[in-house]
Formats: sequence, C-alpha cells, structure tokens
Amino acid sequence: MNVVADSRAITAVSHGQAGVFSNADLQVLLAEQHPSAFGQRIRNLIANSILQRFCRGWYVTPNYDLATLSQRLAPRSYISFATVLARKGIVGTRPKGHIVAVKLGRPRRYVNLGVEIEHVSISEQLFFGFTADDGIQYADAEKAVVDSLYYHLRGRSYPFDIYSDLATYKLDSKRLKTYLQLYKNQKFRIFARDVLEAYDN
Repeated sequence: MNVVADSRAITAVSHGQAGVFSNADLQVLLAEQHPSAFGQRIRNLIANSILQRFCRGWYVTPNYDLATLSQRLAPRSYISFATVLARKGIVGTRPKGHIVAVKLGRPRRYVNLGVEIEHVSISEQLFFGFTADDGIQYADAEKAVVDSLYYHLRGRSYPFDIYSDLATYKLDSKRLKTYLQLYKNQKFRIFARDVLEAYDN
C-alpha cells in the first residue's frame, strides 16, 4: 500500500481519534503485520507530514487535540490545575500548549512538538472530583482549586497567583469543604483553609 492510500486511511478516521494514534491503532488501521514494513510505512507518513511522532508508541496528526493525547497516554488520569480553572472561569490565564493532569502511579513528563504534558502522581484516596467530557476526564472547579493548593505546597508554581487570582465566589463552598476533609494532611488542610478564607475578608 502506498503513502497516498495510507494517508487517506488515516484522514478518514482522524476526527474520531482527535488526531491521536497509538502504535496499535495504526497497526490495525494499516493492516500491516510485518514489523519492518509497518515501520517503513510510518516513516513514509512522517516524511510526508501526515503523522508526527510524539513519543514512543504514539503519533499525532498536525491538528491533534492535546487533551485527548494526555488522556490516552494515561487513561487513569484527569486534567486539572490551570487548564480547568481557566475553563471554569476561576482564573483568567489559559495555558497554551501545556496540560497538567493528575494520575495514579508514577509521574511522567512529555515534551515534544512545542507542547508539554505533565502527569503528577496522587494516591488512590485522593483520586476523585472529576467527570468525563467527550471521553476526557476533567477535575471539577473545586477539585482543581484543591489540587492547585495541594501541589503548591509541594513546590509547583502556576501562571496565576493562588493568593489573589482565584474567583472563589464561583465555587461550591460545601463541595470544597467536603473535598478538604478527605485530606489527612493537617498542614495542608490548615494552609488551604487560610488561603480560601482570606478571599472572604
């Protein structure tokens, strides 16, 4: 099969894949079982700018969706922090080309094609407060605030000021309190309470 036919096959399903393809996706799509032939077909697609290699085993089309890529790289994760806070109008700064998600297991960081995806690690007990939207899991606004405060104590910085830039009046205060009660770290609970109460003064 030539590169034109391969390109057409990828274009036909690209929208449904949000431009994100795993190695396994492409093996099924191209119906190529021979490893060396498969590798050559992928190289041809890359040479013709149909695909770009993002990291080992993952490829994207030029118009791929970054959030979908993040979710597929770590299915047991949810997007949080500035991406969600901007999406919900809690902060005004919307990050471009940078997503931070919370996941179970080891943290990972991917930098390529002018973008960055970070997956920070969290315990099973704190893996909550998110819902799926078109196949992508996003934290709700309250969990994104709690995550931001929690990881701030671990040294993470943001494109906004946690002490002055949060539109806390848009948050569900009862949900926020419920979430904070699930954190066993007393130092964190006191810190989060002090930051959030300062907005009410």
